[in-house]
Amino acid sequence: MKNKLIILGIILLLITISYIAGSETLKGNKVIDQHIKYKDKNQCSSNESEFCTHLPLVMIDTKNQDIPGEARDGSLITTEISIIDNETGGNHLSDSPNIQSFADIRYRGNSSMTFDKKGYLLKFVNEDGSENSKKVMGMQSHSEWVLHGPYLDKTLLRNYLWYHISSEIMDSAPDTRFCELFVDGEYKGLYVMVESPTRGNTSRMQIKKYEKENDYTGYIVRLDKGAHNPLQNLETFSKYTYNTGIDPGLRLEVIYPGKNTLNETLQEYIRRDIGKFEKALYSYDYDSTRYGYSNFIDVDSFVDYYIINEFTQNYDAGNMSTYLYKDYNGKLKMYVWDFNNANNYYLNDISIEDFQFQWNTWYVMLMKDEKFTNRIIQRYNYLRRHYLNEEYLLNYIDEIVDYLGDAIDRNYSIWGYSFSEEYDKIEPAERNVRDYDEAIEQLKNHIVERGKFLDQNIEVIKQFSSESKVKKFNH
Repeated sequence: MKNKLIILGIILLLITISYIAGSETLKGNKVIDQHIKYKDKNQCSSNESEFCTHLPLVMIDTKNQDIPGEARDGSLITTEISIIDNETGGNHLSDSPNIQSFADIRYRGNSSMTFDKKGYLLKFVNEDGSENSKKVMGMQSHSEWVLHGPYLDKTLLRNYLWYHISSEIMDSAPDTRFCELFVDGEYKGLYVMVESPTRGNTSRMQIKKYEKENDYTGYIVRLDKGAHNPLQNLETFSKYTYNTGIDPGLRLEVIYPGKNTLNETLQEYIRRDIGKFEKALYSYDYDSTRYGYSNFIDVDSFVDYYIINEFTQNYDAGNMSTYLYKDYNGKLKMYVWDFNNANNYYLNDISIEDFQFQWNTWYVMLMKDEKFTNRIIQRYNYLRRHYLNEEYLLNYIDEIVDYLGDAIDRNYSIWGYSFSEEYDKIEPAERNVRDYDEAIEQLKNHIVERGKFLDQNIEVIKQFSSESKVKKFNH
């Protein structure tokens, strides 16, 4: 009998270990890979008599209005938008659109606002200005979208690539589709249609809609330069610790509930709720089970966010365009956004043999917790065998490039001048690429070399949580 109990115990232990190991694969909320699902869609023939693309086709009619945005005052204009996305064959300007709607639009971006190729914020609306959610290019119904126009990123695919990889790893990541854009009949090149990080993005951010009778809510906040509407800006505890990233002027902005719903009661609720996390994080009990930060955040979400952004050296994350979200009665989670400068395509060179994310907001304290750094190491080693595997990533890039096909040439028929030396934006000068193939090779090389460095040095991050006589927060 005793032997049977021992055997049963061993079996249960093996089942438990198998479940824990297997649970790694249960994470992620995978979005559809456009370049795989539609890879066999018929390409347009070379003798087409009019513009034709195998990608979805977006047309914006401004009615001769100037598009706002450069003043950064949040103003919008109402336009008409048409989207053509035939299931088979090519998409032509003369085809009947799948979607027709009014849309409020403006230019968007921070540094990208200065580029010749602009990005756009789109809000689908009805004629009376009310929200008009649409299923766009096979993505979930949503009213607010971003049209990202890759310009500095000469590969055209950094955001698409890392949003999709992130969706395999995390609970939440933006869904995206490549498309080609015309504005007032003028071809603007290859763009990426992206779900905007707002509550309507229900397929990713699981946040219940705010009910007016409540004085509490789920919410989305963004660490950035703040909003023009003071009600949307939060003075949280991190500000008083001087740990709001590289710029002490950065602040948390409430994205949801929106400015038309947000009131002082909800603002104070969100401020206090985030304050519970931050006060626990910056306390002497930061790593305790009873009082520590882990009671307020989804730790795995913060771990995955760290790995993705440290692997790609996407160091704007945690400083700007940094999104947190939380459903009521849930825990705070991170949301990836903006890989335009990832894989060492910042204006200034970054050493590939370095760690920097430990200095970013919240992570400056999270990395002091030994349990947190150990979890990063464990999770990184798992992901390197799967979604961050070198062969997997390089093949993924090749598949995207193959799918884009002639759309790359069409894009650079108007933006190709940006490869010229006189338009260089990257320093030192030798980091600027001179053609598309070189851009792809540069991206691949960074992935390979960064992976090698992290494989050999990931355990170095233990230094940030190691015991020390000068470490203020030891127990």
